[in-house]
Amino acid sequence: MSSVSSQGSRARAPWSEHVRDHLLLSLLLISSRGLLYLAGLRFKLVLDWMFLADPADLQHHLLQSLFYFHAYPPGMNLLTGMLLKMSATHVAGLAQFTFWALGLVLFNSLLYLARALGLKRAVALGLSLAFSLIPPTLYLEGLYIYEYPAAALLCLAAALFHRAIARPTFLAWGCFFLDFAVLAWFRSTFHLFWFAALVLGAVVLVGKPFRRQVVLAALAPAVLLLALYLKNYAVFGVFGATSWGGANLVAVTTRNLPPNVRRQWVRREKVSPFAEISVFAGPAAYANFFESPESGTWPALPILDALDRPSTGADNFNHWWFIDINRQRREDSLYYLKTRPLDYLNTVFRLSLVELFSPTTQWHPDDKGATTPHLEHRRVLGGYERVYNGLVHGLPAPAGLYIFLPFFCGWAVAFARRRFKSSEPEARPQALLISFCLLHMAYVLAVSCLFTAGECARYRYLIEPFIWLIVTRALVSFAAWVRRRVAKFGLFPATGAAG
Repeated sequence: MSSVSSQGSRARAPWSEHVRDHLLLSLLLISSRGLLYLAGLRFKLVLDWMFLADPADLQHHLLQSLFYFHAYPPGMNLLTGMLLKMSATHVAGLAQFTFWALGLVLFNSLLYLARALGLKRAVALGLSLAFSLIPPTLYLEGLYIYEYPAAALLCLAAALFHRAIARPTFLAWGCFFLDFAVLAWFRSTFHLFWFAALVLGAVVLVGKPFRRQVVLAALAPAVLLLALYLKNYAVFGVFGATSWGGANLVAVTTRNLPPNVRRQWVRREKVSPFAEISVFAGPAAYANFFESPESGTWPALPILDALDRPSTGADNFNHWWFIDINRQRREDSLYYLKTRPLDYLNTVFRLSLVELFSPTTQWHPDDKGATTPHLEHRRVLGGYERVYNGLVHGLPAPAGLYIFLPFFCGWAVAFARRRFKSSEPEARPQALLISFCLLHMAYVLAVSCLFTAGECARYRYLIEPFIWLIVTRALVSFAAWVRRRVAKFGLFPATGAAG
């Protein structure tokens, strides 16, 4: 009996240790946010973003607002409506607590990933805590925008993926696919076809005994995501989570034409007159191109035909005009790509790629002006931000230390190959976890460069936890390699531990 009890105790010890680690990290995170609040750092609640419907509609007509919203994925609208229904008076505090909770998800997921890759307890805790305290995290955690929730969901997805690979169960795969479907409701980057590719990849990875289990686990999340696409197609003729894809592409195509060339293209009807109008202009800028704000096709609702959102006075970017406008912008961009492919590539590499590795805290187009959303954050943490950006993005500016990212990614590929060949039970899940991180890093970086420009540094934050994870794992492995080499000369005792 004592022997069995002893063995059970040893088996439970790793689990209890991990629980203690997550509790400790959570306590440190909560304490740090309390101290930062006392230092004056406040949450910036903005309810007139382009991706939001009118707050009054979200509070009083939430389901109707979600149904007739086509401009962007509806995740932030759903979250906003729920918070407003809970308490419109205290919505800022509720939003802040929500983002703090998302931070607990993000950093505990990163801790899980670090331990899953074999990093020691102290290193894994240090990595997660350090990432939680960098200026990009503190700035985006303190701003009501979808980037922070999306980063938390993606990091959680990686942890759930590893869990499902290591212990394949219906529940594990179901949680992974559900998390990804919810992520797609927040971020159009992770669309239905990417979700389908993940399901297909999982089916291939698990092998015959678990394929049925994976497919069944993916069904309900797939329905959740497909329902959004089918709703938008049936109501608006747009098979996607957003009608603004064409507007995003303008940033790397027609917007970069010399003004005289763009005007000439418009006169010759090579592109539409919309090419002369900023994508950030509200619907009033297009009034001359349409007979009436009311469509006659859709119900006469402010969310579809009002030029401004009634309760905030902000431009209504969900106006039905934008369905036609952005469809035409897509055609304009395709014409540009066909006639000026080299100019497009020049924009991608000399504009988007440069922006992608610039400081995340400076993503906003008016970051130097009074309308930057980080003005209050900078009053508290401006000195810290300058030091951090100087160290990380200093030389060569603006990439700085990110210039070494390809070398760390090369190491990660080699690490994954070695783990695939290993017979250790945890080797294959580690290899697939690294592969998952690398795949999403490559995907997000490519999509951010190829299909838009202007706010790429913010998009990079989605995969920033994976970058930190891979860099830390590589440095720890390098330190262990150096230690083993030095041990040959008797300066240090030899050690086989890598993390």
